[in-house]
Formats: sequence, structure tokens, C-alpha cells
Amino acid sequence: MISFLRERLQGIVAFSFLGIVALTFAFLGLPTFAQTFNNNDYAQIGNYSISQSEYFRTKSQVEQNLRNQFGDGLNFSDPAIVDIVSNLTNNSIVEKYTLINLVDDLKIKIPAKYVETELSKLESFQVDGKFSQDLFKNYLINFNLSKEDLMEDFESDLKLNLAVSLIDATASAYDKTINQYLDLLTERRSVTFVELGPENVTQDIEITDVALQEYYSSNLEEFSIPESRSYLLLDLKKSNMDLGVSEEEVLQAYNLFLENLPVPEKRISHIMVIRDNYETEEGYQAKVSQVLNETISTNFSEAVRSLSDDLGTIDSNGDLGFTNGEVFPSEFEQVISGLKLGEISKPLEFEGNTHFLKITELKGDENNSLEDKRAELVNELEQIKFEDKVAQISSSITFSDYTIEEVYAFAESNNLEIKDFNGLQTDNLPFEFENASVVNETDINNWSSPLEIAVDNYSFAYVYEIAEKTYKEFESVKTPVKESLTDEKKSEYLNEVYANSDDLELKKEFLASAFAVDNFKVENFKGINRSTSLLSNDIVGKVFNNSDIGTIKKEMTNNGLLIYVVEDRIKGDASGVSEEDKLAILEESKRTNLQLAFNELREKYGFDEKISISNQFANQNL
Repeated sequence: MISFLRERLQGIVAFSFLGIVALTFAFLGLPTFAQTFNNNDYAQIGNYSISQSEYFRTKSQVEQNLRNQFGDGLNFSDPAIVDIVSNLTNNSIVEKYTLINLVDDLKIKIPAKYVETELSKLESFQVDGKFSQDLFKNYLINFNLSKEDLMEDFESDLKLNLAVSLIDATASAYDKTINQYLDLLTERRSVTFVELGPENVTQDIEITDVALQEYYSSNLEEFSIPESRSYLLLDLKKSNMDLGVSEEEVLQAYNLFLENLPVPEKRISHIMVIRDNYETEEGYQAKVSQVLNETISTNFSEAVRSLSDDLGTIDSNGDLGFTNGEVFPSEFEQVISGLKLGEISKPLEFEGNTHFLKITELKGDENNSLEDKRAELVNELEQIKFEDKVAQISSSITFSDYTIEEVYAFAESNNLEIKDFNGLQTDNLPFEFENASVVNETDINNWSSPLEIAVDNYSFAYVYEIAEKTYKEFESVKTPVKESLTDEKKSEYLNEVYANSDDLELKKEFLASAFAVDNFKVENFKGINRSTSLLSNDIVGKVFNNSDIGTIKKEMTNNGLLIYVVEDRIKGDASGVSEEDKLAILEESKRTNLQLAFNELREKYGFDEKISISNQFANQNL
């Protein structure tokens, strides 16, 4: 599984623009609980400072996206995956601030009054459809924020929304021309044509011996005999090997597996008692005692609704989200680490307020017993032993002098299959070699490096004979030389016909006598569209790019000379296209235009080269 995941993860590229838009929208709105604990400058991108909490918030979302794609079995301590997460996180931040910078670059200002007004409309601050100053105040206290901090964060979200809307409006300009495009797509034409190649030319072509010799000398590669090689192929297959995995080895692998399991994520809920809500210390302590007593005897969710002062989390039963041990302040994480699922903590004082914490869910704590993992571990161990065997064989034969007899003896002693490939041309090696250069670059009486034929199959090639590339004598290839030169002259003749501006008739008798051609057919197709498979793309392109009706045209194609006439043109009708197809065309066009617009912005601002991460934090979190 580990090897499989590594292979898949290596293929992950940075989020596309459309992906990051979806990601950033997940961040829009009010700051999360974790965001507010640390506002140190963690990263810099251009003139923008990114807090540690924002960086890790983005990183957490990236990791969640990977879990959604690849499952919960990902090991986020694996160096390869750590590197992938880091790259995706940085890329996401670059894309976010590229969008925000667009608004700044356009010198669009969002008035503070507007930000304040839009902020007040958020449901979290509404009571009976009206803004509640008390809810707003409690929110700031709960998350240890100033009003200015909250407005700045919300302003960034507004800028992000505005930037996406601006680019989307630009990309959606195509909406207005969709029917015109569909009209063109559904347009039909009728065409009469003939395509003439060298094989149709009956014109006498004079070929002299001097011309033949010149053509041969100028095109020697056409008449060469490629280098050929003879080699023995030793085949090493995992299925043919006794790899004998012992029980002790399985136990060692299992223990290592347990040691490297990621820390399970814990979902936390809380009840919060806010000191400023009480006029006296006695009142505050009385409320703490009440919560302590009632959480023991009542349902925790009910206790949240009836006792918690945190108005922002009451409706979600006090939910604070997941932590892997690094999300909340150290005081919180220390308490959480000692809690079991469903257990409620003792009162925790933090920044003057009191919290009661409860673990409501565990993620990534599946039962991974030895028997559950045995087959996977055995397979991994067998793979390691197999790859060690490959390396051992490679090491033993590298730079070693072998005779053919010794190669056969070596294959027998190591239980290797052996095949003899005699006199194969280097441009036509068997299918086993996707990378033929490995064999082609191996010297005579030498071994190639290991060739991976399949996941569980390696081969070694021993080259015992090399026949260098030679050239066929002129006299032996005189006939094919003449044929090739004749075709070339006939093609030149057709180019001369193309250059001739004489009046044309698209009739076989006229063409045969006027142009000295034969064995061709004048064809007629009625009502073809641009997507037809009846004609080559070359012909279709020329027919539909011709605006003249009834005029005979001549064009050179990849195959020769095309003579054609568009007989009539049937106007396209977009009404015949289904709404589903229209929507698909529209969405694809918008997606392409959106990506192109964003790519230009990203290149313009160059934030990919300007992002820097604080070494202080980076080192402690690797």
C-alpha cells in the first residue's frame, strides 16, 4: 500500500485555479477557533503577511482534500507526502493572494463602512433578523479578536469574492456568442472534390542515372541497414522466487507500522464560561461549579445549550472541530491528550475564561490488528526482498567479464529465465523494452542496467554481438531509389498544376486530359458538418474555411492536390442542440477562459517566486 500511495501521490500536481477557488470559498466567512490563537507572521508573499494560523488552516484543508481523494490511510509523516502537502499549501496561498492582489492592483477600495455593514448581515450575529451587538461582542471575546482584526479578515474574503467575480465576468463574455458558435457547429455543406496524389500522375517523368545517383547520395539514411544487436535476456520474476518471509520479520514490520501510525485526529466540543459576563467573582465561580455538576449528571449537548456562554458554538453543540495535537493552544492540547472518547475534562482556565472539553469523535484510530495487516505486510516484505535480489544480481554482474557459457550458468544457478535475441535491429527491439536506449547503449560483452518490465519483473541484457549500421550498395537499391525519386517528381508536378491558374472543370474527363492523371474518382458528399468522419480533417478544414459557393478551388494537402467546389451551404440551427450539450459547451469554454485569465495574472504577479516561509516555524513543524 505504501508503494502504491507513493506512486499515486507523485503524480499530484498543484491545485488548478478552479480547485483553489473552491478551496478559498471554504475559508470565507468568520475566522475559525484555531485561527485566533497565533497571529505571528509565518510567511511572506509579496507585500502580504500570512499568519501561522492562516497557513496551517490552508494546510489542514489541503490534507483533508488528500484524505477525500486517497482515503484515511495516508501517512502525513512520510517525507514524500510532507513535500507534496507543503507544495500544495504554498500553491493555494499563492493563488489566493494573486486574486486579492488583482483587486488591490485595480485600486478598488472596499469602504470600511461597507465591510462593517456586510459583516453585520452574517447569520452568526443576527437575532430575529437584526444585528445583535451582544452576539458580536461575545464572538470577539470568545475568539480573542479585536474588531479591527475581524474586519481585516472579512475584507480579505470580500476581495477574494470580488476578484473571482471579475475574472468570471471576463471569462463569461463567451455566453453571448454561444448561439453563434452553435450555428457554425451545426452548419452543413455539400462538396464535390477529387484528391490527386503521385500515384495518379500519368505524366512522363524523365529520370536519368545521374539524378538517381544524386538522390541516393542525398538520402542515404533511407537506404541504410540499421545497427543490430544480439543479446541474452535474463528474466527475474518475483513469482518464480522463494522469498521466505519469517514470522519474526512480520512482527518487526508490524511494530514499525504501529510506530509510524499518524496521530489520530480528535473532534472537540466545549462549554465556555466567560468571566466578563458576571459582575462578581463569586457569580463567575458559581457558574463554573454549576457546569461542573451538571455535565456529570446531564447530556453534554443539553448542557452546552443551557450553560455555555459561547454563543458562537451553542447551535453546533459546542463543536470546535478536529485537532491532531497542533491546532489548539498547548494548554488545550495537553488536556485533550489525556482524554478518552466521550470523557469530559476538568475545568480549564485559559486567558481568564473557563473551558470544559470533550472528545466527541476519533478519526484515523481504526483497529489495525496483526491479522488485519498480515497479508499487506508479507507482500511489502516480499517486495523488499525481491528488490534486494535485483540489486544483488545487478551488483554481482556489473563490470564482470562473462562468456556466453557463464551467462547460462549464472542464470541456472539463480533460477532465472533466459532468452536469446539474435540480430535484432536497434530500431525494432521487442516490446519488453520501452526504453530501448538501455540496451542500445550497452557495449559488447557487457550487461545492461536492470530493466523494469513490470512491477514484479526485471530483466538484464547481456550484449554478445553488435553489427554496426551499414548502407546498401547503389546497384542493389536502384529500383526503390527510382520509385522514390519518381514519386518526388510527381509531387513536384502536382505543385505545378496547383500553381496553374487555368479555368477548371471538376469532371474526370477534363482533369484526366488537362493534367495527365488517371485512376482517380470525383466524389460528392451532401450535408456534411465539421465533425464528420467521412473526410480527412485536412479536407474538412479547407471546405469549411471556404466562403465561396460554386467556385472551383485548388489546395495542396498532406496527400497531394485537392480540387473541390462547395455546392451549397445549409445554415446551422442552434435550436436543435440540447440544453445539456449547450451547457457542457458553455462550461468548458468558461473553464478554459477562466484558467487562461488566471494564468496570466499569476505570471504577472510572480508570487510563486516571492513566497517565503519562516524558518523558525517551518523547522519546528517538519
